[in-house]
Amino acid sequence: MTITTDNTTIIRHRSDLDDKTSDRTKLAAFAATIGAAKTSLRRDACGDWCITGLIGHISTDGATLYASLGCSSARAWTNAKRNLSFLTIHQDGDSEGVLRLDRPLPADQAETLRTTLRIRKARHMDEGALEALSIARQRSKFSPCYQAL
Repeated sequence: MTITTDNTTIIRHRSDLDDKTSDRTKLAAFAATIGAAKTSLRRDACGDWCITGLIGHISTDGATLYASLGCSSARAWTNAKRNLSFLTIHQDGDSEGVLRLDRPLPADQAETLRTTLRIRKARHMDEGALEALSIARQRSKFSPCYQAL
């Protein structure tokens, strides 16, 4: 995007635009679809939103979602491609690559994607479990929620 004012040209790149909130919204919805923890949605080094895992991440270009995967060996990458055969290969390297998500994923494929990228799973708790956790945190003196009885 180029803006010209008073004989000055300002070039703004995609990462500078205000559409990062729409990227975050799109990725947050996808994180809920695959059952990822809320903390897995974060900004990368460039300031763009992504869903991070231990060996890969999911990002967007505004229209399409991409899964980037960096494996420890060529054999691991081959196995990951086989497990994620429902995605389209966008870039294929020796031990890493980028896969494009072309369509909505059913629950079993979403689980496969989350486990292959090693994205942390969301923990769902009912009210009783949350109350028990809160009480346990108050009893531990190493917890920031500690209350002396």
